[in-house]
Amino acid sequence: MKKSIYQVGAVVILSAFLAACNTDTDEPTTSNAANEEPAETEEVQNEEQPETTETNETDESDDASSDQQEEATETSEETKAEQTDKADNTTLTYISNGQPFEEKVVTSTSDEMNYTIQHFENYTLTSEEPGVDSLLNNADEATSMQIEVVQKEDVTFDQLKESAKETISAIAPDSTKDLDLASTLEERKEISNIVGYEALLEDEKVVKVVIERENLFVTLTIYDNVQADLTDAFLQMGLTIQ
Repeated sequence: MKKSIYQVGAVVILSAFLAACNTDTDEPTTSNAANEEPAETEEVQNEEQPETTETNETDESDDASSDQQEEATETSEETKAEQTDKADNTTLTYISNGQPFEEKVVTSTSDEMNYTIQHFENYTLTSEEPGVDSLLNNADEATSMQIEVVQKEDVTFDQLKESAKETISAIAPDSTKDLDLASTLEERKEISNIVGYEALLEDEKVVKVVIERENLFVTLTIYDNVQADLTDAFLQMGLTIQ
């Protein structure tokens, strides 16, 4: 009987011992799991870090793009200002009574015909009749210029040249002359051809000039007098027609 009790007691003690051993074995496992969690957290943080960097790079790129747009806008505004300033300060030089003169010009567009002209500020462009405009000298009504502009498919340069010569000859058969305009062709490359004729009647002058440009013909009829001598002034304005 005592032996049976002893055996039972030994079994209980052994069971308690084994239970204690199992408890000691589980604790390190729990501890290792706890220790591994920070490592996983670090890995997640490391994976998230590049996204922050990318965001910063995107922000910097946006800022750079914004700066470039601002610079482009400023440059565009400066260019427009320069163009406006240049347009406001455009001048033409002409010879009158042997003296050179330089005056500021403005740009006008024909109401009836498809062209523009740069003329002095005290001159006015007006439509006289279909196909004919007049450039009037506000300070002297006796001096003016008629302007006729036609497209190249409608007529030839030789036809306009012959018509101009006949008109001048009819005004003053005994006092006409050809104008020497060779220097104009050398100075203004946009002009393909040019001829001019002058009729002198007492102190009045009538001048006909035919100009050929790339896409059109221009015929100028200048009414001048010896005292004013504005033929070259009108011619320089007429050469800007385009």
